[in-house]
Amino acid sequence: QKIDIKPLLGKPKALARLLKGLMKSKLARRPLMPKDLWKLKGLISTGSDGSVFREKVKEMWGRYPLDVYGSTEGIIIATQTWDYQGMTFIPHLNFLEFIPEKESLKSRDDPFYQPETLLLDELKPGEKYELVITNFYGGPLIRYKLGDMVKITALRNEKLDIDIPQMAFYARVDDMIDIAGFTRLTEKVIWQAIENTGVAYKEWTVRKELKESPILHLYLELRENGHVTEEQIAKSVHRELKKLDAPYADLEAFLGLRPLEVTILPENAFQGYMER
Repeated sequence: QKIDIKPLLGKPKALARLLKGLMKSKLARRPLMPKDLWKLKGLISTGSDGSVFREKVKEMWGRYPLDVYGSTEGIIIATQTWDYQGMTFIPHLNFLEFIPEKESLKSRDDPFYQPETLLLDELKPGEKYELVITNFYGGPLIRYKLGDMVKITALRNEKLDIDIPQMAFYARVDDMIDIAGFTRLTEKVIWQAIENTGVAYKEWTVRKELKESPILHLYLELRENGHVTEEQIAKSVHRELKKLDAPYADLEAFLGLRPLEVTILPENAFQGYMER
């Protein structure tokens, strides 16, 4: 691992920090990592991939990231507290309403259907809801559907005595893939399954395809092509999906289906697509 220290010769504090970090990494017999250089008080992550890379962030930076859920329309809607449990709703920036999952699906099938909405004190733990916001403080949005599905993990944070429901981001409403009516897989679950296999990949995409029966077709670009077969990857991802999603496991247990196919794409396939 070669590092050019010439730019740091006139900056003794930065040079000392780098040399100390290099010593830590050498003693640990691994490459230099950010945690060797900086000791963070906190680290924030947003987006559905935060939980997917949670362990890698901890390994690199020395701390787990704190999740924050927000949007352009609603700014900050919920945030994790220092106990790293579920995210706590922030009810001061928006008036929050919740459409139960079944009602949300009905409204997707019928644009004229008026779904039922619930308030914070009417939610149930373990249930999923589509989020609706009305801006406070002069914001322009009234009963605006964000298109996000959240899961209520608890009605309060017992450890910190926070009497507000706790949530986790579940999926975009329009990003769930229904397989044979047994399960609705989300980007987050599929991504976590791929990550758990340990396969070295660059990019991936997935879609539902209809053949003799519906299948989940995963298109994957590998970092090191030729070292693993499509069938090996399919078996590994299928195994991880069964661990993460019980209804998906039921497809095999009850129907004898393994609805996953994998196609390995050529090197730089995604980059070439984006440049077209």
